[in-house]
Amino acid sequence: MKLSLSFSQRIILLFALFVLGAMLTGGIQMLLGALSDNRLAVTRITVVCQDLLVFVLPALITALLLTRLPADLLGLRSFPRLRPMLGWLGATLVAQPVVEGLNYLCQQLPWPDAVLQLEAAANESIVALLGAPTAMNIIISLLILSLLTGLSEELFFRGALQNIFRTRPMSTHLAVWLTAIIFSLMHFQPVGFIPRLLLGALFGYAAVRTNSTWTAVCCHILNNALALSQLLISN
Repeated sequence: MKLSLSFSQRIILLFALFVLGAMLTGGIQMLLGALSDNRLAVTRITVVCQDLLVFVLPALITALLLTRLPADLLGLRSFPRLRPMLGWLGATLVAQPVVEGLNYLCQQLPWPDAVLQLEAAANESIVALLGAPTAMNIIISLLILSLLTGLSEELFFRGALQNIFRTRPMSTHLAVWLTAIIFSLMHFQPVGFIPRLLLGALFGYAAVRTNSTWTAVCCHILNNALALSQLLISN
């Protein structure tokens, strides 16, 4: 597959579109906040805009500008076979309690107050998105935080970023772990950096081994659904 632009230009293009999407999302959030007092609706619309403008569109536009075969670059051309897919979904299920355990251990470390406040703010934003524990709110939360977030983040990180890394003469392992590091850093939650790094690597290898970003998407959706279910139960 022939790609336009140099490697550095490809990365710059992807992240320039990412920053532009983040700025647009921030503007939309401010506008909605000024027009409506419905915090739940504003939060949900903002998250949807973030997923679309910060992750989905940058990945799609970058792929369209780099190649005539954007689906191939993003790893969306083919869906994996059932057995490999089930295997990676099973690995996600096994990894989930391990990741939760690591996250708990990381929370016990002596973090500065600024980091703890950042973590608390992130958790509060998720709780604010959930709303009252009604059936409709649970369905909407699953659609946004599990389905849409899993799809959008994997399209950006594993579909675009990881595959652009793989256009360089570097090992697959390096491409997977570099992407996982950036994936975890860009959540801006230091306490959960290591657990999220491992999840990112799991999703990266799922995409590589099955030659399909769809595998990573499904694994990410499952992981988020499990995490959201635990949060709903705990609340």
